[in-house]
Amino acid sequence: MASKRGDRNSKRSSSSGRKFIASVDFGTTSVRCFLFDLQGRVRSSASVKISQIYPQQGWNEIDPEDVWTTFQTVFKKALEKADAAVSDVKVFGLSTQRGSFVTWDKRTGKPFHNFITWKDLRADHLVKSWNNSWTIQGIRLGSLILHQATRNKRYLAGSAFKFMNGLVNLRLRWVLDHHENLRQAAKDGNALFGTIETFLLYRLTRGRLHATDYSNICVSGLWDPYTFQWVDWLINMLEIPKSMLPEIKDSCGDHWGSIHQSIFGAEIPIRCVVSDQGASLFGSLCFKPGDVRLTMGTGSFVSYNTGEKPHASISGLYPVVGWKIGDEVVFIAEGHSSDTATVIEWCRDIDLFEEYDDIEKLITSIPNSDDVFFVPAFSGIQAPINDESAATGYIGIKPSTRKVHLLRAAVESLAFRVYQMCQLMYQETGVVVTKMRVDGGVCRNDFLMQLISDLTMVTIDRPTFIETASHGAAMMAGLSFGIWKSRSELEAMRQTERVFFPVENRWLDYAPLYSSWKNAVRRLCNWY
Repeated sequence: MASKRGDRNSKRSSSSGRKFIASVDFGTTSVRCFLFDLQGRVRSSASVKISQIYPQQGWNEIDPEDVWTTFQTVFKKALEKADAAVSDVKVFGLSTQRGSFVTWDKRTGKPFHNFITWKDLRADHLVKSWNNSWTIQGIRLGSLILHQATRNKRYLAGSAFKFMNGLVNLRLRWVLDHHENLRQAAKDGNALFGTIETFLLYRLTRGRLHATDYSNICVSGLWDPYTFQWVDWLINMLEIPKSMLPEIKDSCGDHWGSIHQSIFGAEIPIRCVVSDQGASLFGSLCFKPGDVRLTMGTGSFVSYNTGEKPHASISGLYPVVGWKIGDEVVFIAEGHSSDTATVIEWCRDIDLFEEYDDIEKLITSIPNSDDVFFVPAFSGIQAPINDESAATGYIGIKPSTRKVHLLRAAVESLAFRVYQMCQLMYQETGVVVTKMRVDGGVCRNDFLMQLISDLTMVTIDRPTFIETASHGAAMMAGLSFGIWKSRSELEAMRQTERVFFPVENRWLDYAPLYSSWKNAVRRLCNWY
């Protein structure tokens, strides 16, 4: 049935001469496909939710066959909505979540297990064991000595080196330990490893390409952003066969090949493969060092453009690659909170609200949260607290507490987490940020945006089109394909919907509440 629909799309008349740039943003909870015209305007879109699998407490998986079928479904839906032929799509760009991976047999293409997502905590015992080992303590001590001798900040960051659940390395070691068939195939050189984009590229090119880009591999924990090389000593220490690992390529270029014609009925050039955070930064037009962008989707990500140099952090701001295009490399100092949209979804699941549009009206119908505080830690709490064993919960519930107080406390907690990350960004970089561009579904909430502006004393710029990861991937693909000649042509494509200015006096009202919220966080840390 799928192939017939693909044939129908490929044979549909394109006599109108329409030309589209297609981009797919493969997120954590949904997959979105957009068709943009040559002026960068959305002409069609489709979205499909991804089924999450939770086999045990702290485990988070996605069926790889669901990943593949969902990608095809959302692409075809976008074509059908535009009444477009596959031949109308001139170029394709892909942005994906980072750090969710799968392994498969290169002889058959069959996965050995489900995708282990970036939010998964199954390897937490390995993380703690390694971090407390004499090996890692020796690495820290050696790095500290090197820093004292050279004053190189990279070695200072090494003195605080530790494994983290969000990185791929120990989760990959876990699956090698627990899947005998995979372990044997890896030993024989017949197993392949890949994150979302690598898996999709492998299938889209019918096995011709086993590759990733720098913005995705940088959060594997197996690759060094300072040297742009695999960390061989770490790979060897964890006994990960290097034959499993993909080739690393620039984010844009003709080296990505094309979507095989058997997939949708016609060949489509692939010109961009990039992480969702890199694509979002690009789509927000944050090209210059010092530009800052906040994404509020499944998680919250504060990204600070550090230019051509990676930021050496000792507090949890991970240095990641935004994109690499030819000689241009853009690094990001990134702080993230794993639970944002997941908190909002959970609030709806427990009947704190019915429709998303109701949230604003409900939480502004009361003056405050009645001293109730929520700790958003379904996946632990990240920088600057860095406690994967923290628990989610409410503190301060009393007889006067109503559902609306619980909802407001949950929304306020999201702003508090962003404020924490912005504080850390300032402490580590010394740069005073005055403006921040935002995107992601949760940024639609005016109350939340205004509160973040008030807490951080930063102007918030929200665009009309908030799916900037999809937009960014399309922009990058279009530039690479020659549809646009320079980035200056992209400026008119991003339009501001609303700007939120900080109300200085409001910080005085929230300062004691923020202090109490931090006390609540401390009480729920080290829970598990």
